[in-house]
Amino acid sequence: PPPRAVKRIADSTVRRLSLYLRFLEEFEQSGQATVSSDELARRGGTTSAQVRKDLSSFGSFGKRGLGYAVPELAQHLR
Repeated sequence: PPPRAVKRIADSTVRRLSLYLRFLEEFEQSGQATVSSDELARRGGTTSAQVRKDLSSFGSFGKRGLGYAVPELAQHLR
């Protein structure tokens, strides 16, 4: 079979993902277990829809109405 194409992630998305990771690491240190896309968006100066779109590049993480598990999401972004 032919090799699978590597999905290219836009530089702007990579920059936002590194910001999200920094925020998640701060949340981890403060003991926060979950975070919403709204909270990540506010911290990162973007929209919750953009956060969800950025994170969807890596699979399905959050639970509707509950948010994202901070340690799990941080590990995936690392």
